[in-house]
Amino acid sequence: MRPTLRTFSLALGIASAALLGTSQSVSAASPGPVPAVAPASARAGSDGGLVLQGTGSSAEGTQEPSAAEVCVFETRGDYVHVSSSAFEASGHGWWVNGNCPTTTAVVTVQLQEYYSDGGWRNVGSKGKSTVRSGGGSQGRATGRGPCKSSAVTSWRSVVDVDLVGLSDSPEKLVTAGRDLACRL
Repeated sequence: MRPTLRTFSLALGIASAALLGTSQSVSAASPGPVPAVAPASARAGSDGGLVLQGTGSSAEGTQEPSAAEVCVFETRGDYVHVSSSAFEASGHGWWVNGNCPTTTAVVTVQLQEYYSDGGWRNVGSKGKSTVRSGGGSQGRATGRGPCKSSAVTSWRSVVDVDLVGLSDSPEKLVTAGRDLACRL
């Protein structure tokens, strides 16, 4: 039996359809998690209170305080915002001394952007500064991340304070989530 033009055309059509179907399924694959706006349920735990994340540790060479020596201080941070001087997300952290026998602390600020898979991811440049108590433009650390677009995305920051020369708890302040016209 000799192949006819009709048989050849039919075989070519089937092969083309198979190839097109393959390329369509590859292009239809999902791209993975992307920055997004957080639903209210994802913001429930981000009310600006302290969240124990279990990652802190006392610095080498510091003493563990006795019960009578425990000092009190506050960890503070502002809402992540778009900087007035540049098109970037920015968040600040500082501390306020209550009765601690130290004048400085190492303050670290990490920005987090919400993703479509329901997770918060560390983004941008972590800010870390040794500062005196009180805040203000000279007494805080700043985390930053350049905005690549003005698409609305949810942001928050995590602020950690480590007292210089003293042990302190591993608790970190997680600021409340906020929607900004900034996406990394």
